[in-house]
Amino acid sequence: MGDEETAQDLAAAAMERAVSRQHTLRRQEAFGAWLFSIARTTVAGHYRSRRPAVSLEQAAAQPAPDPAPPEAVMRREELDRLRAALEALSEREQEIIRLKFGGALGNQEIGAVLRLKPGHVAVLLYRALHKLRDLLDAGGDFRF
Repeated sequence: MGDEETAQDLAAAAMERAVSRQHTLRRQEAFGAWLFSIARTTVAGHYRSRRPAVSLEQAAAQPAPDPAPPEAVMRREELDRLRAALEALSEREQEIIRLKFGGALGNQEIGAVLRLKPGHVAVLLYRALHKLRDLLDAGGDFRF
């Protein structure tokens, strides 16, 4: 998220929203997924409303970083390929992958967040990962 203060502010905003919306929790056993959904929406709203902190003129005046060693360059290229392949997936596929691997949620929790059945989440995740693997194996330019 950037800094600890922003993270604390977003956590507080998510908790305030959860308290004010506690009446929307249908089943107590779904509390974790319900709270995660509120936190995810709060963070997404923060990033949508955020404005660039540095003007283009200020960024252009910044000195260029030192050249990276070959391993770091290769790693950055691999991450760029992965990012491009992920961006080639649909928004739904990206969200399921983010929740599974970034949020460390299980299929049942993902289903509760996205209002899908866990079996459907498993199918969508399988297809998204298969598509991602195919994109990476193709080794081409993924920006459609």
